[in-house]
Amino acid sequence: MLAIIILEDNTAEREIIQQMIENRIQINETPAAYDARVVLSTGDPHSVLAYIAEHQDLNYLAFLDIDLKTSLDGIEVASRIKNIGILSQIVFVTADATALRLTIERHVEPLDYITKDAAPLEIQHRIYETVDTAYKRYRLTMTSAKQTSYFTYSKIRNFVEKIPLSDLYYISIQPKKYKTLRVYAKNKVFDCLGTLKDYEKRYPSLVPADRQSLINLDAVQNYDEKKGIAYFDQGIAHSVAVRRRRSVMLKLNATKNDLA
Repeated sequence: MLAIIILEDNTAEREIIQQMIENRIQINETPAAYDARVVLSTGDPHSVLAYIAEHQDLNYLAFLDIDLKTSLDGIEVASRIKNIGILSQIVFVTADATALRLTIERHVEPLDYITKDAAPLEIQHRIYETVDTAYKRYRLTMTSAKQTSYFTYSKIRNFVEKIPLSDLYYISIQPKKYKTLRVYAKNKVFDCLGTLKDYEKRYPSLVPADRQSLINLDAVQNYDEKKGIAYFDQGIAHSVAVRRRRSVMLKLNATKNDLA
């Protein structure tokens, strides 16, 4: 899904922009509605940054007003979104036409820049165009992602990194470190932020081996159900708790059937 955010401190204008966006999602140049949704519509820049920080696995299209009459303006919000490192596209909708120079100086590189003093039909046309363009880019990104699935993680809050999911062997809880996990992957071991439940929900191939760890079924080369050992490449293995052994075997068989 393409997650759309609207940041506009004028309530009436925010509602109009949202209605235009939602109309385009439903009725567009394709036979069906876009796989997109307005996930947040607000006048508070801090709410935008907080939402994105908590939902870093989404692809974003953000419509941002520049002059918000707060300590953060739209350009600063855009800059922080870019620094988080997530997949995002930015559109500025503002009455301040002179601010374009500032977006260039801050290296924000917006998808589009729409001025509020344009005629209503022109604003609608531009919003429709940007939604169309952003959705096409999103679809291209998803097509590429299907060819190579990635495991995304944060070592430092608000900064996202990734590795091919097929390179990940297993994840385990780090004792005495709150919400910190150790990742064992091909040719590397590192710590990241999060909980086992977070990653189990996000990645279907990551399943519990015991209460302390998840193993990646897609990376398992061989599995000994009787001994409860999952074997990966490079001579790496991980034990599976007795109560989990049958479940892991069934899920491995289901995965093989899906690939057949």
